[in-house]
Amino acid sequence: MKKLIVLLLVSLMATSAFAVVDEDPDMLGVYFDANADENSINPIVNVPFDAYVMITNPSAADVWGLEFGYDIVVPAGFEGLFFRLSNSLPAGSVDLGVSDDKLSGDYVAGLATPLPGNPATTFVTWQFMLLSPMTVEIFLGPSNVQSIDDGLPAYEIGGVILPLGLSTGGANVPVAVINGLGPVAVEEASFGSVKSLFR
Repeated sequence: MKKLIVLLLVSLMATSAFAVVDEDPDMLGVYFDANADENSINPIVNVPFDAYVMITNPSAADVWGLEFGYDIVVPAGFEGLFFRLSNSLPAGSVDLGVSDDKLSGDYVAGLATPLPGNPATTFVTWQFMLLSPMTVEIFLGPSNVQSIDDGLPAYEIGGVILPLGLSTGGANVPVAVINGLGPVAVEEASFGSVKSLFR
C-alpha cells in the first residue's frame, strides 16, 4: 500500500512539473519561464531576463517550423531604454521572416531536425533588458506571409501546416506583460449562452 501511495505522489509531481498556464492544445504564447507558467514579470532594471516564444500543448509529436508575427509596445519616448540583447532560434533553423527590429517583425522558420512536441515547446528565445521601469506589452499574431489565411500563427508538423491559437485568446490582447498585470485569456461567448445563465 505504501508503494502505491508513493507512486501516486511521484506521478502527481511529474504531472505538475509539465503543467502550463494555458491548457488548450496548439497555442502560442510568450513566457518568462521554461515551463510556460509565467506570462508576466517584474524584472530588475539593468538586469537581463529571458522571454520564450512557446507552442503549448502541440497536438503533433514533432514541430518542424513556426510562423508568427510580433509587436512589442513600449511607452512613447522609452524605445531607447528597452533592449533586445539576443534573438535565438533552435540549431539548424532557417528563418525567412524579418526579425531584426526589436519591436515589430515576424518569423517564418523551418528546422532541419524537428523539435519534440513537448507541453512547452520553445521555438524562439529573446533576452531583454530595461534601463528604466516601464510597462511593456507583447503581442503575437500572423506572419506577414501566411500559409493559412486565417489571421493566426501556424506551425508545420512535417508537410502539414496547423493553425495556432493565441494564449490569451485574442489578437488585441497581449500574450505577455513586463511590469504590469498579466494577460487574461479572452473567452468568446454568444449572446444566447450569456442569456441562458439568467434563466
